[in-house]
Amino acid sequence: MEIVVGVVLGMLGGSAATALVYRIPRDMPLVMDRSRCPSCGHLIRAYDNVPVFAYLWLRGQCRDCGAHLPLSYPLTEVGGALIGAVAALCPVDGIGKVGCGLALLVGLTAALIDRSTYRIPNRLTYPTAVILVLLGLLNASLTGRWDVLALTLGLSLAVFVFFVGLRIVSQGGMGLGDAKLAAVLTLGLAPLGAWSVTLAILASFAVGSVVGVSLIIAKRSSLRSQLPFGPFLTIGFVMTALGVGIYH
Repeated sequence: MEIVVGVVLGMLGGSAATALVYRIPRDMPLVMDRSRCPSCGHLIRAYDNVPVFAYLWLRGQCRDCGAHLPLSYPLTEVGGALIGAVAALCPVDGIGKVGCGLALLVGLTAALIDRSTYRIPNRLTYPTAVILVLLGLLNASLTGRWDVLALTLGLSLAVFVFFVGLRIVSQGGMGLGDAKLAAVLTLGLAPLGAWSVTLAILASFAVGSVVGVSLIIAKRSSLRSQLPFGPFLTIGFVMTALGVGIYH
């Protein structure tokens, strides 16, 4: 039942992610504004806004103008559903699962924005960090596990400092947005243990290296080409959370 709830909530989160990916780079309002067709501007009806299923029964087209809707919409919603399932599998309590799911969904959103704009906006990472800290405080006050909160905050700060150090050493090759996203993802995953955060970061660099080398071999990139690191961070943390959930 937890996995079913996680999938449903994750799918809704993926739907929200599609809106944020469209709105944040364009400096549009994030709330209090209904979704519109990107082609004709018509408001999308509530029954046409059901994640994944609406895209299928509309055959990927706007009901008003017939324009094709991006396939990235349902794919992001499916990604959100998978993240919801991953969070449900994590061996932590309910609030911990919510925090993990929220962090990974924000990671998905940041990855998609970073892939197209090469930046991770503060409008995404700052509010999420505050929400995750508040969730940690609530959980600690209910369970008395203040040590978990201290570990989470300490690891998040350490990860942020580590990535800032990489930015200095690489002379700007690593963005400050990556450091903030890594800290946010750590806030969500740290309750699983310090080793899980370490593994997630190592997995991120491993995936990034494999993709970078593959692109060079395929002659679609060069040693001087820049790749956004946000997607690799998110993949590394999702892979680790999934591995921990399956292991337990």
